Amino acid sequence: MLTLFAIGILAGITYYLYATPIYRAQSLVYFQSFGSPIRDSEIPETSTLNSAIVTRSLMDRLRSQQVQIAAAKRLGLLDDGESTIEALLEHVPSVVIGIVDARHLEVTVLAYDKRVVRDFCEALVAEFQRIQEETWTQFRDEALERYALQLTELEKKVAENVDSITTMERDQKFTEVTIEQQSLLEIPKEIVETRERIKRMDAIRDTLERYEAETETSDNTLAILSLLSTFEKETEVEVGNLVQRPLAVSRSGVIPGKPAEVQVVTPADIEGTEPWRKLEREKRSIETRIAEATAIYLPEHPKMKELAEELERLQRALQSEMLVLREKFDIEYRRLTEKLAQLELRIPEYQRVTEEFGRSSMEFSSIEQAQAMWEKARERLAEKLATITFAEDFDWIQLRFKGHTSLRDQIPVSPNKAKLLMISLIIGFAGAIGLPTILNLLDTSATSLAQLEDYIGLKGIGIVPLTDPGFLEEVHRSPAQGAKVPNYLLECFRVVRANIGLDAKFEGTQSQVILITSARPQEGKTTQAANLAWAFHSMGEKVLLIDCDLRRGRQHALLQLDNTGGMSRMLIGEISPEESILSTVSGSFEAIPRGPIIPGSTELLCQDRFFELVQAWRARYDRIIIDCPPVLGLSESTSLQRLADGIVLVVRSEKTSMKDVRDAVTILRKTGARFFGFVLNGVDLSKVGNYYQYYYYSAPYYDQFEEDPVDVPTPSSADPPSREPDEAPVPSKFELSEVDPAPPSSSSPPPLPQMPVSSPEVFRAVSPRPRSASQPERASSSLPARRTATPRNTSKATPTEEWSDSAVDQSWQKLQREKLRQQQDSEWQQPLERKPLSRRPTSSGDENTI
Repeated sequence: MLTLFAIGILAGITYYLYATPIYRAQSLVYFQSFGSPIRDSEIPETSTLNSAIVTRSLMDRLRSQQVQIAAAKRLGLLDDGESTIEALLEHVPSVVIGIVDARHLEVTVLAYDKRVVRDFCEALVAEFQRIQEETWTQFRDEALERYALQLTELEKKVAENVDSITTMERDQKFTEVTIEQQSLLEIPKEIVETRERIKRMDAIRDTLERYEAETETSDNTLAILSLLSTFEKETEVEVGNLVQRPLAVSRSGVIPGKPAEVQVVTPADIEGTEPWRKLEREKRSIETRIAEATAIYLPEHPKMKELAEELERLQRALQSEMLVLREKFDIEYRRLTEKLAQLELRIPEYQRVTEEFGRSSMEFSSIEQAQAMWEKARERLAEKLATITFAEDFDWIQLRFKGHTSLRDQIPVSPNKAKLLMISLIIGFAGAIGLPTILNLLDTSATSLAQLEDYIGLKGIGIVPLTDPGFLEEVHRSPAQGAKVPNYLLECFRVVRANIGLDAKFEGTQSQVILITSARPQEGKTTQAANLAWAFHSMGEKVLLIDCDLRRGRQHALLQLDNTGGMSRMLIGEISPEESILSTVSGSFEAIPRGPIIPGSTELLCQDRFFELVQAWRARYDRIIIDCPPVLGLSESTSLQRLADGIVLVVRSEKTSMKDVRDAVTILRKTGARFFGFVLNGVDLSKVGNYYQYYYYSAPYYDQFEEDPVDVPTPSSADPPSREPDEAPVPSKFELSEVDPAPPSSSSPPPLPQMPVSSPEVFRAVSPRPRSASQPERASSSLPARRTATPRNTSKATPTEEWSDSAVDQSWQKLQREKLRQQQDSEWQQPLERKPLSRRPTSSGDENTI
């Protein structure tokens, strides 16, 4: 962060030292626009000038390369051959034009030369006026010449078009066709109306024929009169009309082949003698009187005879009216039939005339449109010529330079010290804070224990700092190492060991068989498995480490074991399980190496035979550690998880993607796997964030501890009875040691591994497992002459582990008091000088090499 901040400041200083000074001038320019009295929107600079449009157009023209380059040439900055914007920017890097009000512009010029910054705006105004005048003069001359030619052509076109109209009217008789077409326009309409009336009259004729057929049985005179009267108003037959009277007619008109004669319509044919409605009223009156007289007179009475004669007269009159209306109906029917026939005969003529009229109309319309277009174009062109000629003395946009409002031609405006300092600070802070923040946001690897716990839902059971792989792979170290002064790296594995035991205790499950795996290779699971096995071995347990990574396993290299046998040969049956188990330096720490790489041997890990072997080894060993291949892309971990009591997932800090870890956990959970938790491996404590977060895992934290000498009396007569020379003592799991045990003599068996004082499990009472028959008893020996202690509660210890000397109990209490006092002191006494650890070279390609 400090480096990035310094780079930002240095960049600002460098820019200030080497940047070219820039000077600035702000000038005020007055402008006025004029419009032509003869308005034409298509002629430049002569339309009705809107102030916003004119102002925007003026600013664009002042910003144009043509005007600015011309101003630079006016000041002698550019030669005639230099007409590029790049050449202009070498002298004038910026010209900014802004609006002050409706009549003033502000021009801001930035230049590298003092004279240029003073005179450039005035030169810009002068060149604008010159270019405007030249442009207008050139446009006027060209427009007048071009428009004059166009006007001559337009006049010719108009004359030709007039001749075309006259010729077309004469040749095609357009007027006669138009009149004839107008006279025939009603034919289709009349045909439709006539057909409709004939159709209705046919319906009336059907009814009349039915009534006439019933005349012998009933009097239908009034019904027929009523029916015919509905059609009487629509008839167009008048007295004097000529209609054909065929000898025979049909429902559809004249019967073909039958001769017809012309009939003159007379009043007797269409006009009745008396309205039938009046006769019908009189008839009803007579019938009423007859009904009344019948009650008084006999039928032969003169009064009755008079009324009967009157009634008969009225009936004859109604019958006569019916015949007149029927004749009128028939005449109208014949007239309509004749009219329909005549109209249908004129249909071809109508179609011919309409077609001729359409063609003539299109030609005439085209000629008229062309005539109107040429006339309109001639008028507009004449207006343009008049406008250009009349407006030639006008200066359409007048500019005037009014002076500088701000001039800095002595002190440069750039580089500005204050602004440059501010920008440098901003760049420095942005680089120092923003860049690491962005990199941190883009980093998806696991970096924090709490972050990974929230993401995958597993608890973190420990971390392993980034350390020298030489010490990390030195699994042959003494179990008592770190007893006097805690070693920060070994304590990390002891913390993992303690968390595994506590997890199993709280959940009521076992933690005897532990499977160590990771999401991907190169995350440190091999060294984690070996050191975790060492941690369980250091507390006195009998441990079996199984290398199940038959592809890349290298436990044999860490433990310096022979790899000719191992898991692969045992699985295919070439050697027995007992032959595959090899002892390390300590007898209670045994391992099964990988063995030679044999194709197909990995499939045997998933068979029941290996499961039965692990179940058998549970009775022989206190702890079984299985080094398993990675989860992603391989199937062994998914299959082997059923053998283990729980899984420890190794995650490489700042390398393993959290998505890969989550995918691995998801795959194992789908098969019902149980997790003890995960270990964050390779945490770089040199980073500030990791150091403050995991300070208690670092070496300086453990450097505070110092040696606390406590005299522990040697057991005397209260010691347990000695054994026979060939009998080995039962190992105690409560012995404490501050120094590495002395090498065993040739006459006595090697001493048992001792638990270090600073281990989190130092005072945890663990009942010894019963010795199997296959385990030989060790020869008895006296207690070693080193500092040891025994917990007060020894009720669970075997008789061989009980001490009768009260001095041991007193030493235990004194040791506890001293440790409590040391933890409460604010400052520790001088630290114990640590001896350098022995290192050994690591094999190449180690997946745990840091």
